[in-house]
Amino acid sequence: MIRLLSKAGGEALQYKGTYKGLNDITKSYLDSKTNKMILSLIFILVLVITTFIATFKLIGVSKDEIYLSKEEIQNYINIADELSKDGYQINWQEIASVNFVLNNESFEINENNITKIEDVFLNKDKDGNVVGINNFKDSIKRLNFNSEQMELANKNLKALKNNYINDKLPKDEEKLEFIESVSEIAFDNYKNYGILPSITISQAILESGWGESTLSEEYNNLFGIKADSRWSGKTAELETKENYDDVIVGAFRAYDSFKSSIRDHGKFLYENERYAKNGLFECKTYKEQAQALENAGYSTAKDEEGNLIYADKLIRVIQENNLMLYDNLVEQK
Repeated sequence: MIRLLSKAGGEALQYKGTYKGLNDITKSYLDSKTNKMILSLIFILVLVITTFIATFKLIGVSKDEIYLSKEEIQNYINIADELSKDGYQINWQEIASVNFVLNNESFEINENNITKIEDVFLNKDKDGNVVGINNFKDSIKRLNFNSEQMELANKNLKALKNNYINDKLPKDEEKLEFIESVSEIAFDNYKNYGILPSITISQAILESGWGESTLSEEYNNLFGIKADSRWSGKTAELETKENYDDVIVGAFRAYDSFKSSIRDHGKFLYENERYAKNGLFECKTYKEQAQALENAGYSTAKDEEGNLIYADKLIRVIQENNLMLYDNLVEQK
């Protein structure tokens, strides 16, 4: 007998039934021919639904949203980076959408499709030199997809929009707005100075803690740029970490707005000789530019073993938040 207690702590209702679980009920149902028929009908219904779902998948009807695992996303990012040539960054989501169609409607990576994918996304001259990047619409046309295949590729590209290794980002409006606000000026910096948008955005995220650091909130300095003898504007003195656990007080540049900070970031890198000497402006990929920044001493951050880690941190931020897709966009503008 089960006793239920009231909120006041005393005895409430007492259950006096004989129910002992699903087995007894199932047994009594099976003793009835009518209920046997009902169970048969239920079985048939389940079979029909299962068959429908399988058919639904086979005909390639796209869901509104598709979510790949973090490992799958990373694999597609790696492929996109390998296929990207001469600074023309291919969109990994576009690769996934095309591979899905070419690979019998499966996101499993098929190596046989890779060369074909590279050829349709990159625009090459007669000598095989990459001279541009094709947008998604033109790329799938070059694959000679029929109308159903083209529709499926487009639907799945939209369905993959919210796929990030940083899976919390799609629901974080403030962080998404931060990325968009930085990207507007990052595109200009790329055209003026050759700094990839992914690098500008990732540095802003890393150096300012998504715009929430004291230096960025109070002085609009998103990149931790110090105020040396070449700076004649406003300054701010704050504590900062130079190595793994070293804290010092430094003088930093202060700005009137984030936009001013972003513009000055590109100018600062371009006018500082050590970045040119370390090949920053000759580098064509975000990984190369991240390493050039580290080599030039933009940050001396180290891990516990004394290894420089700035390039790795930038690359991680870029890949986790799909910032390389902005490099793809800027080449199509």
